Amino acid sequence: MASSLIPRSQSPARRRAFSFLALLFCAALAHAAEYSFPAAVPNVAADGAGGFVISYVDGDAFRFLTIRDGKVSAPRLIAKGNLLVNRADFPSIAVAGKTMIAHWLTKNGHGSLVHVARSTDGGATWTKAQTPHPNLVSEFGFVSLTPDGSALWLDGRTLKGGHEGAGDMELHFAAFPFTKDIALDRRVCDCCQTAMVMTANGPIVAYRDRSPEEVRDIAVVRRTASGWTAPKLVHADGWKIPGCPVNGPQLDASGNRVAIVWFTAANQQPRVYSAFSNDAGATFSAPSRVDVQKTAGRADVGLLSDGSAAVTWVEQRGDKTVLFARRIRSNGVMGAPIELGEASGFPRIAVSKENVGVVWTAGERVHFKTIELK
Repeated sequence: MASSLIPRSQSPARRRAFSFLALLFCAALAHAAEYSFPAAVPNVAADGAGGFVISYVDGDAFRFLTIRDGKVSAPRLIAKGNLLVNRADFPSIAVAGKTMIAHWLTKNGHGSLVHVARSTDGGATWTKAQTPHPNLVSEFGFVSLTPDGSALWLDGRTLKGGHEGAGDMELHFAAFPFTKDIALDRRVCDCCQTAMVMTANGPIVAYRDRSPEEVRDIAVVRRTASGWTAPKLVHADGWKIPGCPVNGPQLDASGNRVAIVWFTAANQQPRVYSAFSNDAGATFSAPSRVDVQKTAGRADVGLLSDGSAAVTWVEQRGDKTVLFARRIRSNGVMGAPIELGEASGFPRIAVSKENVGVVWTAGERVHFKTIELK
């Protein structure tokens, strides 16, 4: 779970200068499709109108900025102080017009607390943060959000002493303002990212399951008119591993179309797979392998209007970790991969109308780029 803080060695004056320089850099590249600025652990959401919203951590502040019509906005503050993040478990933002919902973690003893706030004026003001789970000293995190206020997270309320590994991690769901939550799966992988999107039939969630035999393959759960379904494997990879690989699945949906990507190293063969569904995730196609060679996973996916998907992942190239992207069609036909550069952490992708935006970190900088995939 989230157990290490972003370094805070900079003085307050240096942090202010750090942010000011980021603003200057963004302003200088206000009409560019590619730019970077000093920050960490970015996430990206589509604004639905061809633009993007990027959330990130700057020192002890959780902020966001918008990229729309080739212009970059000034950053806005969401939360500040006591942030608990690492490169695998980091804040996020979901957007629908002027409605935004954001989450972040804070330290609570040896554990963590999830906080979720909502804005209805494009991030100018935010509601008081709510915590969707009991206020216990334990491990909570790896949150997924949808713009309607739904939240999904890994929940450690049953861990003995609140310590990871001392019992089973659970998967929980709740809707803002979180008066009640529900357990979707009572035994899941301890620290793999979760995913959740809205389909025409309701939400679908994806996560790394955990069998009694320590097989940790990707499962989905859907909410239908009859309630939540039982967990169902997307594909029986058969990856038996005694610990968490910290490498969760990602989803995107449009109507009843769903695309999913995930990492597996079953049989000691690291791979990134993608699959499609035309029935809101009730069934999925046979998986297609999208990586090239020696992948480290950390994949993401965005659906395009023609039914194809844009997929990102990272691969090892010597002592470097390099980010790649490619288009994959629902019949498994793939375009040529393109290399986007050295990357650390977990790159993220979003599709806004026909614009594909990718955000990642390299060094101590956040990088954003719009890409074209054949």
